[in-house]
Amino acid sequence: MNYQILVNKTNPVDKFFIPESLIEYLEYNGEKIAPDHKTLVEKETLFAFFKMQAEAKKAGYAILIDSAYRSYEYQKKILDKVLEEKGEEAYKTVALPGTSEHQTGLAIDIALSRNGIYCDDFDDSAPEIQWLINNAYRFGFILRYPKGKENVTGYNYEYWHFRYVGKELSMYMKDNQITTLEEYYINKNNIIRKECN
Repeated sequence: MNYQILVNKTNPVDKFFIPESLIEYLEYNGEKIAPDHKTLVEKETLFAFFKMQAEAKKAGYAILIDSAYRSYEYQKKILDKVLEEKGEEAYKTVALPGTSEHQTGLAIDIALSRNGIYCDDFDDSAPEIQWLINNAYRFGFILRYPKGKENVTGYNYEYWHFRYVGKELSMYMKDNQITTLEEYYINKNNIIRKECN
């Protein structure tokens, strides 16, 4: 699996792409508190999430995965539904099928557990989210669609959407103050061009 893969509006994956190492994610707290739908996550991504989740718990925060892998067909259903509800605005928040990172199994949408109750209705002031924004890089994750970078990513700010890129890249991006994968690849390509001249 290429954990550094760039998937966006101009870099789609094949319609038939399915990650080989998907495993099911289940959260239990006496009873199942995760959503009723089956949640699949790329294996290394899930193990990294569990490490991050354990550290968050030590800090007093309970984080869960709300959504991860989505097939091409499932992404199309989501887009069609949001288009029906919001019209053209849907394209600012929902990726076209084939251009969603969720199809790689490397992207996770966060939910919270508050007093053992599943919670997906919160804003970026939630202390759990602030903890993630400040610490996710230590576990190989980046906040994929940061505030102020909408013109770079092509999507609205999504404080709940984290992407596994591996610790080497997440640490590099943190150390070099690079906040989006698009900017990482722009910088990388510029360096390669300079070396070739």
